[in-house]
Amino acid sequence: MESTAPAVAADALAMALGVSGLLLLVLSAGSDCWRQDAKDPLSSVGLSVRCRGLWSECIFDNVASLWTCDIPISYLSEHPAVLVVTRVLVILSGFLTLAALPPFIAGMKCTNLIRDKVPRKYKFSLAAGSLFLLGGTAGAVAALWYGIDTVQKYKLEVAFGIPGVTYELGYAYWMAAGGAACACSAGILLIVASCLNAQSQGKDQSLRRRCPDFKGTYL
Repeated sequence: MESTAPAVAADALAMALGVSGLLLLVLSAGSDCWRQDAKDPLSSVGLSVRCRGLWSECIFDNVASLWTCDIPISYLSEHPAVLVVTRVLVILSGFLTLAALPPFIAGMKCTNLIRDKVPRKYKFSLAAGSLFLLGGTAGAVAALWYGIDTVQKYKLEVAFGIPGVTYELGYAYWMAAGGAACACSAGILLIVASCLNAQSQGKDQSLRRRCPDFKGTYL
């Protein structure tokens, strides 16, 4: 199969988006700052920074430059539904995005793992695009649900003046949202590019069948 420049460029862009999405999802799942304490406008000096992640709650002491985390005794104990669902969806998103890489590499136009098997390469690209899209969708649902829950709690606590620490969205949340967006973009790009290539390949074959063969014809 001949690899044209647009097809190779699409594969390279999809690979960059897919790998970036996978890295961001993995980093966000392992980070402990999905929620960060909101800045108090009445306080001029922040002595500490509090963060809540999917697996633990941490605090950073700015004076002592010490980062300590409170890890729950058991992850199987009762937790809020939004936390449990977010954990499951983020892990599922990472696995689906990782599973998309082998078929994607096999279906790339610049690889020779599958030689002279044009339809099979298209099938691998479509499978990889579907996995990327499913993984990105799972991550997007997790980020959307977690973000809505965090914003609602923040507005409620601020409106009623509830004492204590008020949390807003932290950097790990935005990493997860960015990873989901990258995975979805890679999936959509692969699916569209594979469909367009399959259509153009079908048109070329039908055109060859319609055209007469002039080989061996002499005047």
